[in-house]
Amino acid sequence: MKKEKPKIRIGVIGCGKASETLHLPALNRLGAVQVIAAADSNENRLRTVTERFSIPKRFTDYRELLEQDDVDAVAVFTSPGSHMEIGLCALESRKHLFIDKPLAIDVDECETLVQKASGAPVRTMLGFNFRWHRLLRSARDIVRSGALGEIKGIQSTYTHWHPGETAQVWHRKRELGGGVLLNDGVHHFDLWRFLLEREITEIFSISSASEFFEDETSAVTGRLEGGTLASALFSFGSSPESSVEICGSLGRLVVSCYRFDGLEFFSNQTYPGSIAGRMRKAMNTLKELPESIPAILKGGDFLYTYLSQWRHFADCIITGREPECTFEDGKKAVRIACASVESVKSGKKIRLGPEHVKNDGGRRE
Repeated sequence: MKKEKPKIRIGVIGCGKASETLHLPALNRLGAVQVIAAADSNENRLRTVTERFSIPKRFTDYRELLEQDDVDAVAVFTSPGSHMEIGLCALESRKHLFIDKPLAIDVDECETLVQKASGAPVRTMLGFNFRWHRLLRSARDIVRSGALGEIKGIQSTYTHWHPGETAQVWHRKRELGGGVLLNDGVHHFDLWRFLLEREITEIFSISSASEFFEDETSAVTGRLEGGTLASALFSFGSSPESSVEICGSLGRLVVSCYRFDGLEFFSNQTYPGSIAGRMRKAMNTLKELPESIPAILKGGDFLYTYLSQWRHFADCIITGREPECTFEDGKKAVRIACASVESVKSGKKIRLGPEHVKNDGGRRE
């Protein structure tokens, strides 16, 4: 009889919406892991989540969870302002550590976590689930192949409806780690780096507030290494969309993350509404359907990203290899977000570079 491999025993810190609806369902599907403990200062949330997912141990103080010898790895799903403190304690306890985005609320806190993790005998990973989206990974392969030619620009849209009256206080305030730039913008700032494999060198942002959010909607423009231009629209106040468009000298690539057939290529001689374009779209839909079925059965490509990233982290713990998405990646995304916030406040373009480690992420011009 084949001996069953021991499972990675996970403790979850934070039992909010993302934990309950995104991460824990994914963890429950993985045979390599078992969630054995959870912690949250809200006893009602803690009880609801532990009962729903049959988690045997529950704690209202995360430090008690970290003291458990049978917990191998910790997942942090709390508000961003608590990430550094909890992360440092987890590393002190020699637990493998997963922190959901953003890594922390400013560059200094991120750097503290990066430095602490670099000397720790454990695996650490930052949760940017879009990196594991099937279509985005295909898009990166296309960019790498040179099929787009010289990359001219990248454009992002990331919007959803987030009722402000039900939002937690931290979610509304910039200084607490809230606002659309630090909460949602970091996803696509990371995707710019992930898809094009180059760094952002300057950023300019404007924002509009609402009754509840200091940054409800933000428009961002930027420049990457090599002169590639970037732009984005982020909002808590519209219908759900997460899309990326990459323009090159040989064509244009469009990725719509909430559609199973959302990857489209247009040559530089093709109009979107042409008959040839429509036929190609129909053929692409038929081609993508078989590949998308596993994801559809598990809740769609978006939800499947959580399963994929957790499978990757579990494999890294087992094999000892470095995770694909590091705390350094998390720090770089926060630096861009902080620079964007600083641009909103100052009305000026912000230059970014390796020498800039201030909380505002960069230097004003």
